[in-house]
Amino acid sequence: MGNQILTKYDVQKEPCYYSVELKWRLHTASSKERPDDKLTIFLFEKKLIDKYSKNVKENILETLRKDASSLQRLRHPHLLSVVEALVEERSSLAFATKPVVGTVAQLLEHNRHELSPLEMKCGILDAAEALQFLHQDAKTAHLGFSPYSLFIDPQGKWLLGSLGNSLSGVQWGQLVDCPFASGSGDSSPGQLSAEPPARYAAPEMCQMPPRCGLESDIFSLGLLTYELMSNDRQPLLRSAPRGFTPGIIRQSSVSADLYGVLMKVLSPMPNDRMNI
Repeated sequence: MGNQILTKYDVQKEPCYYSVELKWRLHTASSKERPDDKLTIFLFEKKLIDKYSKNVKENILETLRKDASSLQRLRHPHLLSVVEALVEERSSLAFATKPVVGTVAQLLEHNRHELSPLEMKCGILDAAEALQFLHQDAKTAHLGFSPYSLFIDPQGKWLLGSLGNSLSGVQWGQLVDCPFASGSGDSSPGQLSAEPPARYAAPEMCQMPPRCGLESDIFSLGLLTYELMSNDRQPLLRSAPRGFTPGIIRQSSVSADLYGVLMKVLSPMPNDRMNI
C-alpha cells in the first residue's frame, strides 16, 4: 500500500469499506506513538484505472484530488474533518480524516431496517445541516449527495464528504451548466467513474445539456429521506430520474407530514423546490 501517509500510522490492511461509487478504500489506522488516537485513511491505488482511457483516468483522479482538497478547505461539524492532507504519489493518493466507521450506504447494504426512526431523523438532520453550510456559507453545490457521500463516526454522527463533484460560486435560483452529465451511460456497472451515482441525481442533471444548482442537492436529499423514512425503506428510483414525476410517491408509503415535505423537495422543477 506504499504511500507516505500509510508509513506514519499503524494501518489495518483490510479496508473497512470500499465501493465503486465511493472509489476510495477506507482503512482504519492509529498513531504509532498513541495507539488510542484513531483515524481513517482514504486510499486510492491508481492501478485500478490502468486500463481506462487517458481522459477517463484523469477525470477520476481530478475528482479524487478535488474531494480531498475541498474537505481540507471547508470546516464544519458535519463535514469530514481532514487531519492529513492529500499525498499523491506515482501509484496512489491518500489522505486521512478523523475516524469514521463506514458510510450510510454500507449500513443500508448490511441491514436497512437496523436504524431506529430517531437515528434516521438525527442522521438526516446532520446531512441537512452540512448541506445548509455548503449552500449558505460556502456558496457551494455538492452535486454528489447520496448514501455513499455520508460517513458515520464512532458516536453515530453523520458526516458529509465526497466533494469531488462540487461546484462553488453557486447561488440559489441560478442553475448553471453542469460539468458532467449524470447517468450519461459512459460507464458500465462495476466500472469506476468520475460521475456521482445517477439514481441520486436531480432531473436537471440528467438532461442534455445538463444543468445544476443548489436546488439539485435538495432533490438528492429528498430521495435519501424517502429511502430512509418510507415504510419499506427502499429507494424511490433504480436509475437516473429522467422523466421523473412526484406522482410515483405513494401517499400511503410515508407519514402525512413527510409526504407534504417530499412533494416540495422532489419537484421536477428546480425553482419549485423548498430551500433548507
